[in-house]
Formats: sequence, structure tokens, C-alpha cells
Amino acid sequence: MTRLCNRNNNSKIWLLLLALIANGHTLKDTEFEPVEGICDTCTCTVRNESNAQYLSYSILDCSTKNLRHMLASWPDVFDNEQANQEIVFSLSGNDIKSLQQLPATEADLVFSCRHCNLTEMASGAFLDTPNIIRLDLSWNLLTGDALRPDVFRGKYAEQEYESIALDELDLSYNAVDFLDAALFEHMIHLRRLSLAHNPLKKLTDGTVTALGSISRLEHLDLSYAQLDDLPGEMFQKIEGLRELLVQGNQFTVVPSSIRLLKPTLMALYVGENPIQRLDEESFFDLDHLTQLNISGMPLLDDVDTGTFSGLKSLEVLSCSNNPKLVEFDMSDLKGLIRLRQLDISHCAIEHLRLDEPIPVQDETSDIAFIETFPKLRSVKLEGNPWHCDCELYEIIESIKHILEDDDEFQGPHHSSEARCETPYDLSALPLTELAGKSLCSTPPKKVPKIPIYEAPAFLRPRSIVLSLLSVVVVLLIGLIIGVIIVCIKRKLKENDFRFASPVRYTTVRNSTTSTILQA
Repeated sequence: MTRLCNRNNNSKIWLLLLALIANGHTLKDTEFEPVEGICDTCTCTVRNESNAQYLSYSILDCSTKNLRHMLASWPDVFDNEQANQEIVFSLSGNDIKSLQQLPATEADLVFSCRHCNLTEMASGAFLDTPNIIRLDLSWNLLTGDALRPDVFRGKYAEQEYESIALDELDLSYNAVDFLDAALFEHMIHLRRLSLAHNPLKKLTDGTVTALGSISRLEHLDLSYAQLDDLPGEMFQKIEGLRELLVQGNQFTVVPSSIRLLKPTLMALYVGENPIQRLDEESFFDLDHLTQLNISGMPLLDDVDTGTFSGLKSLEVLSCSNNPKLVEFDMSDLKGLIRLRQLDISHCAIEHLRLDEPIPVQDETSDIAFIETFPKLRSVKLEGNPWHCDCELYEIIESIKHILEDDDEFQGPHHSSEARCETPYDLSALPLTELAGKSLCSTPPKKVPKIPIYEAPAFLRPRSIVLSLLSVVVVLLIGLIIGVIIVCIKRKLKENDFRFASPVRYTTVRNSTTSTILQA
């Protein structure tokens, strides 16, 4: 028994020492902004409701007021102890750099410190604000070293620190490259977390452990974090994640670990990744998914049949701004009876495929069709080089009422209206003005084999061939004549040497002299 008491006393002493060491960060900077006259510098708004069903609130907006430190206390007009009270406090746009401990209050607190050049945070910064529910620290200079578990601890009670009531934490646009494995141990109520636009790159084991420990997380934003993989361990303990944002990373395929979120995931944003191909394995069995964004993929050129067939609950599909996507299969969407919005605008789509085209009755009657998309209310097709043929016409007819509603809302012939690009005789014609009689009842026009203008005589094929033959004949005749002349010259030269001998000439004087000498 004595040993047990000694052990408890020792543990209390160690916890007390740790608390004092941690408080060293809190006491490091004791300078605070005076609260006297703060409502003259900042904007103070107070609303006290006597009716319990209405929320009383106080607003203290100190944005861009050239402040350097935290306020020493709340203004006197604030009632910090009243039940059903909320305080909205903003220090955004001030050069704070080091975040000190917030003034004490039991009210629900919403605190914003964006664009404050924060590089460090005091230990126990939210120690006296246990009911802080939303915290915005985006657009600062915070690193993984600045985000310590002790920063977010609550009050000390019964040999441990209590948790704070934080529901939403925004750390986007900082310099966080890793997370402490125990970072969220005092934020057990956290439901929404944003780490967008941080250089996380390869997720460290500590980061994976930290994210995987937030069991109540419902919204996770990891967009533009330079990631190329999502380890499955990160999702094994998360029980209710509904929204996952991972757009703008370096994924070449949709991470397979996302399948672990099948029971709860309702919104997935995976656009702006260098993914080239989507197939039936990409979103396999995510039958609770209601929103899917696959827009802005610069390399996406293939969406296989069956890619969307398993998304039975899908309501919103955004597949816009994919410059290499040439075809889109509408057959995959036929079973999505809950689909409300479809956006395939500003791609390179020329054709819409549909396995079972809607039949045409005759040349004069309307197209008879069973409404394939009963809840579809918005379709965006503009910005594509459409090739207008009978198959496209049949698909457009099945959603024509939706396109016409959009045209009526945006005005007639608005600039973003979907239009034909080919064939030439239908170029620039709005898709809603396609006529089935001309597209489906007559055979397609063949491209003429002859040019549409008469070429000059010297450029006609026959004239060119005759000219070439004439040149060849002239060259051959010249060559033959040349050979004959050379042969004749050689023959004449040979005859001259055979029948004549060379004649020697001399002067008379030389001949007489030589005769006398001989005598």
C-alpha cells in the first residue's frame, strides 16, 4: 500500500514538473494587448437573448488593426459566463507571430488568426477556452515542430489533461511537412480538419498515426499536399469519414485505400491529379458516394465502361476541364437513378456513347423514349468539339428539356452554349436545335473524291505526267545524239592515222649545204 501511494505521489510530481516545463512556453511572452478601449480600435457587437431557444453572441473583430499580441482579457461588455453564449473573435491580418494563451471564457468560442505570420504557439494556448469549437490558423508559417500536442491540451484534472471541444481545425496554407503522432490526443471531438496546401509529400509514420487517431473525423482535406500515396493504416480507425478531398496531388491512380471508407464516404474530390485512366476498379463499390469530382486532369484520356456503374447513390458528377478526354460513355450513367447534376464541359469530347440508342418512330413523330435520368436537373456540355450525328441527337433528345431549361435560365444563345463543331454543314449549330430528320433519316454525306474547284491546266495530273515524259524523251534523244557524235569522231580519227604518213618540211639552204658537205 505504501509503495502504491509513493508511486502515485511520484507520478503526480512528474506530471507537475511536465506542466511547469510546458508552462514555460506560456510564460515566455507576458506582453498582452491592453483591453481598455479595445472596442474603439476593434468592432464589438453584443447580442443577449433572454429567450433560451435563441443564441446569445458577442463578436470581437480585430482584423488588420496592427496588433502584435493577444488581448489580456475580454471587453467588459462581454458576458463570458452566460449559458448559451458564443464568442466570435478574429485577429486575422495582424503581425502576431507567436500565439499566446487566449483569455479565459466558458462560452463557445470561434477564433480566427489567418494571415498573422504565426511561427510558434504557446503551450496551453487554449487552456482557458475549453469550449473552443472552431479554430482557423490558415495562411501562416506554422511547421510540424510548432504543432505540439501540449498546445491543444485542456485543463489538468485527475492525473491527466482534459480535452478541448474543438470541432473544426483549419491549418491550410502553412509549412507543415509532418505531424506529431500524438497531436490530436486532446482533440477527441474533432470532426473537420484541413491540411490543404501544406508540403506533406510522403506521409511519415507519425503523420499516418496522428490522422488515423481522429476517430470522429467526418471531413478531411489533403488537397494540394504533394502526396503520391494514401496508406491504408490512416483510415482503419476512422469510423465516419464522409468527405475526402485529395485533388491537386501526384496520384497516378485512385488510391486503393479509399475503398476502406466505403461504409460512410459520401463526397470524393480526386481531380487535378496526373491520372491517365479510370476503370471499374477506381471507385469500386463506393455505393454511398453522392458527389464525385474528377475534373482538371491534364492526362485523363480514357474512362472505361463500368467506371461509374457501381456508384448507385451518385447525385453529382463533375468531369470537366479534362483536355485529353475524347469520348464519354453515357451507358454507365443509366443505372444512376439519383443523378441530379452532370458536368462534362470543356473537355475534348466529340462523341457520347450509348449502348441502347433510343428508337426513332418515323420521320414526322417525336422520339419515343423512357426517361433514363429521372432526377437529372443540370447538364453542362459546352466547350467540347461535338460531332453531331444520329447517336448524339438521340441522347440530346433524352435530356433536351434540361438543356432548354439551362438556356432559359442563362438567356438565349449564351456564349457557353454547347454547339456542333463537325460536320461542316452543322458547325456552330446549338445541340438543342439538331433535327432528327436530317441526321437519322438520310445516309451520311460522303466526302467528295474530287476537289471543289477546277485546277489550272498545268497542275492537272495528266498534264504533269505528259510534261515529265516529254522531259525524259528529250533527255534520251540528246543522250543518243551525243553518243553517236562521239563514236563518229573516234572512227574518223582512226582512219586518218592508217592511210597518211607525216610530211617533214625543211629550207632550201639547209638542203644545199648538206649536199656540198657530203661531196
